[in-house]
Amino acid sequence: MKTYKILIPVFNDWASLFNLLSNLHDLKIDNLGHLKILIIDDCSTELLDKKIEFHSFTDIEIIKNSKNVGHGKSIANGINYLSKKNDFDYLIVMDGDGEDRPEEVKELILKSIEIPSATITANRIKRSESTFFKLSYHLHKILTLALTGYSIKFGNFMCIPKQDLNLIVSNKNLFISFSGTVAKFIKNKTDIPSIRGVRYHGPTKMSFLKLIRHSLLIISTFRKEVTIRLSILFLIYSTLIFYFFKNTFLLLLLPVAAANALIIFTLFFLYEKNSS
Repeated sequence: MKTYKILIPVFNDWASLFNLLSNLHDLKIDNLGHLKILIIDDCSTELLDKKIEFHSFTDIEIIKNSKNVGHGKSIANGINYLSKKNDFDYLIVMDGDGEDRPEEVKELILKSIEIPSATITANRIKRSESTFFKLSYHLHKILTLALTGYSIKFGNFMCIPKQDLNLIVSNKNLFISFSGTVAKFIKNKTDIPSIRGVRYHGPTKMSFLKLIRHSLLIISTFRKEVTIRLSILFLIYSTLIFYFFKNTFLLLLLPVAAANALIIFTLFFLYEKNSS
């Protein structure tokens, strides 16, 4: 049997983590593979007050960030830590709050047995948030497709074989957006359908502003492609405006030029700020 390392970033939400691990344990999927757990403690301010122990998992390890760096960079730190080890065949990345459903871990493992060389993403087909948030998320996917040419239907929840992990471990984009890096640099991918679960404790932490930032960080991994696309579109636009509206050429051109420049500047600024 293959060994699956499950990477879970956590900040203070230890109760949800215990719920998740208990649910994974109850699925009895250790007959499909050897399961190991790596918990990335993002410098939690609340201490873990009891031992984590489930016989379904052959190993449970906790590493703590030296400072609070956020969800995305915690995943990147965990991947960098794991790159120095040779004790697993596949990495499964998931949230610890219940929104990534434990029963889908079984589907990821079964798919990896069926297609052992592919990265398997959990593509969202149903979400549990409000109508406004669902609409915002659809707009995020449309904007990402329009600017990058990539239709990214997945988040961080996925199963990656060790050889694919080695392709991205030294990539600076990994600290910007894990899902964006996988979308751009890992070509051999397949997917399972995924339903966004309900948090074990408390409301979702993903606000509208966080969704905007999340979207821009994904797009910033394609910043050069976006610059080329916007430049070509701007050239076509300016040619048509000059041909049909010579008298108001600058009036119609300058706002679009400013918007393009702002988008490109924002993407490069976010990349530089978050890659350090």
